[in-house]
Amino acid sequence: MAEQRVTIAMAVAALGLLISGVAFAYEAVEVKNGGIIAGKVAFSGRPPAPKVIQVDQHREVCGKTQEIYEVEVKDGGLRNAVVNIVEVKKGKKFDFPEAVLDQRGCVYTPHIVLAAPGKLTVLNSDPISHCVHTYPTKNDSVNTIMTKRKRKISITLTSPETIPVMCDEYGYMRAFIVVAQHPYYAVTDEAGTFQLRDVPPGTYTLEVWHEKLGKQQQQVTVEAGKTAAVELTYKP
Repeated sequence: MAEQRVTIAMAVAALGLLISGVAFAYEAVEVKNGGIIAGKVAFSGRPPAPKVIQVDQHREVCGKTQEIYEVEVKDGGLRNAVVNIVEVKKGKKFDFPEAVLDQRGCVYTPHIVLAAPGKLTVLNSDPISHCVHTYPTKNDSVNTIMTKRKRKISITLTSPETIPVMCDEYGYMRAFIVVAQHPYYAVTDEAGTFQLRDVPPGTYTLEVWHEKLGKQQQQVTVEAGKTAAVELTYKP
């Protein structure tokens, strides 16, 4: 377990975090006749097989095994890639849904949670204890046990960054909290698709990040009231 924690800590330093440490100002304004960036993040080739973890405790809750997909692909679409516009100067207000990270069946749900700076709620829907441990570089670290009596906690997020999360009780449980700089972020669905809406017209750098496959960038031009279609592809 200690080795896993060291590995995660090293991964934070080497991750190539989604959000730069450079100071960045964003201005929320009314967006009139904005456009849409609609796209797909694809994976070309055969994805690696999931890692099968043998569970040795609380099998009635966690199951006998857990399948860990480091690269999850369906019909060529890459799930759980984070897409954002790099350093967009101004645009709409944050419109993310409430940021909630649950623990259910000894799995973090969702695997990647988008959050505006502010509060994130962590739930424990399992009838067993979990130890939630975050590994930030800019925000305060959290390391707390959640039990049957302590099923809900709130985490304060003050600075944009990507934060790995682990459960110290079950080392295979892993998730990421993406604290966004601005509202033009999205996580790809099971088909690898995403949308960024109400984008002010202009030419932007679109960036995609995946925890295993790294970053890619592509330029995209958004016209007023129109949809810009993009596709970014990772190879094995």
